[in-house]
Amino acid sequence: VAKEAAEVAGEGRTTVLGHYPQYVKVAEAIGARTFQIPTKIWDKLTPPQQWEANQKFLDRMILRGDNIRLATPLNQVKPGSFYQKELNYLFEKGYKVSYNGLWMVK
Repeated sequence: VAKEAAEVAGEGRTTVLGHYPQYVKVAEAIGARTFQIPTKIWDKLTPPQQWEANQKFLDRMILRGDNIRLATPLNQVKPGSFYQKELNYLFEKGYKVSYNGLWMVK
């Protein structure tokens, strides 16, 4: 993980996506960003409001040109999850999964 962090250092910010808690652990290990809303607030939002907040986060990430690290392999994506929606959104924006399955690239 340290080697991976060194490889992306200097290439801009990195955001980690994946299922909880995997994405949090990977982000902490490499010093990257995550989408985090306090549970008290998140639980008060409706699913459409949750997705709207998530989508705004993704749009900002795209505008910044962040490196996008995937903490959860594609073969472990839970159908109907926010992670699946995030991936689909990025695919719609022209992103593809890297050859090693660890990154989203444009």
